[in-house]
Amino acid sequence: MLGVRYISHVRIVFLIVAVIFTVLAGRELYASIRTASISIVAERIERGETIPNDVAARYAARTIEVVDGHYCRSDIVGAGVTLVLAQLDRQNVNINYDTWVAAASNARRYLQHALSCMPTNSNFWLRLAAVQSAIAEEPLEVAGMMKRSVALAPYDESIILTRFYFWNSFTRATLSAASSAVDSDLTTMLELGDRCRVNATIKTVSPQLRPVFGRIWATVGEGSTARFRQRCSG
Repeated sequence: MLGVRYISHVRIVFLIVAVIFTVLAGRELYASIRTASISIVAERIERGETIPNDVAARYAARTIEVVDGHYCRSDIVGAGVTLVLAQLDRQNVNINYDTWVAAASNARRYLQHALSCMPTNSNFWLRLAAVQSAIAEEPLEVAGMMKRSVALAPYDESIILTRFYFWNSFTRATLSAASSAVDSDLTTMLELGDRCRVNATIKTVSPQLRPVFGRIWATVGEGSTARFRQRCSG
């Protein structure tokens, strides 16, 4: 009797586990089907293909399905980030302010969702900081996001060079609020960065960043900066 009872319990546990896995698999399949077109359009954008404005707008709007569906799978979330940022890049605040505001608000909401799924993604923190800065550059808020991006990817050259682009555009107040993160990025870039990639990136330094850049340039010393005077082929 004990043996029969044990087998019965094992079967019940097995059935429960099987049902759970079936439900989870079904949800993942449903998510893949529902967001398939979003992923396809995002892949085309990432490959550099030309996407008509109406198509880009339609699929950027559909990213709300990812947020409302609470989908956190990295491939789905990443595709949505590509779409909302591409849609924002297509807008001109001086030509159609209302459309730009809608695109910026959608991008901010989506990136907040993306970070709720992947809070350790440095690039998402960077993008949220950039979007928030475009909407309203609150120095402490933007600086906090940028500090997180730096803390999560302090030595990733691609991310550092991308961050430099935004450091170059932020106000003096934001640069001051994020001074430790700015110093860290500039020091790492000048000491460890690829000479040619860094040279291309620092070709233009904004007036507000120039004093900080000059100070870090002097701090890292001639031993590190001399190589940037060498020419890069191509």
